[in-house]
Amino acid sequence: MSASSGDDITALLTDLVRTLRDLETEMEPTTESGRPRPPTPKELLRFTSDVTIPAAILVLKTNVEALKLLRRALRMAEGRPTSTGSGASEVRRRATTLSKATLTRLDDALTDLQDAVEGRPQDEDARELLEEARELRSDLAEQLAETQDDDTLEGGIDEVPVDVDAELESIKDDLEDAENGRDDDGDGGNDDV
Repeated sequence: MSASSGDDITALLTDLVRTLRDLETEMEPTTESGRPRPPTPKELLRFTSDVTIPAAILVLKTNVEALKLLRRALRMAEGRPTSTGSGASEVRRRATTLSKATLTRLDDALTDLQDAVEGRPQDEDARELLEEARELRSDLAEQLAETQDDDTLEGGIDEVPVDVDAELESIKDDLEDAENGRDDDGDGGNDDV
C-alpha cells in the first residue's frame, strides 16, 4: 500500500466520523448543557396536528360513547325504555312499515306470476285473453287436422301433377282471346298487340 492511498483512507475515515457525529447531533439534539434541545415551532405544530388533536378527538368520542352506555344502563335499571330519541323510533317504525308493504306487493306479484304461468291469472282481462288464445289454438289445431285428413283422403297434395308452364300458357291464351273478342265488338282495340 502506498502512502497516498493511506492518506486517502484516513481522509475518508475522518469525513465518515464527522458525518456520523453530525447525524448523532441531528437525531439527539442536545443543548450545550447536555440537555435535549426543545422542539422547534414547526416540529411542535406537526406533532400537534398529526398526533395530539386526533388523540384528543378519539378520547372525546370514547367518552361520549361511554356516557351513552351509562345512560342506557341507568334507564334499564329504572325499567324505562332504552331508546332516547323518538325520531329514531319513528324512522325504525316507518322503515318496518315500508318493508312490510314492499314484501306484500312482491308476494302478490309472485302469486300473480305463478298463476299466469299455471294458466289461471287473477286479472279478468288476462283470463279472457288467455281463454281466447286457447280457443284460437284449438280451432287452428282442428283445422290443421281436417286439412291433413282431406289431403290423405284425396291422395295428398304432393301427388297431383301440375304443369306450371302449361297453366301459364293457358292463362295467356285466355287473355289474348278476351282481348280479341273486345276488338271484334268494336271497342277500338289495336290488332298489333
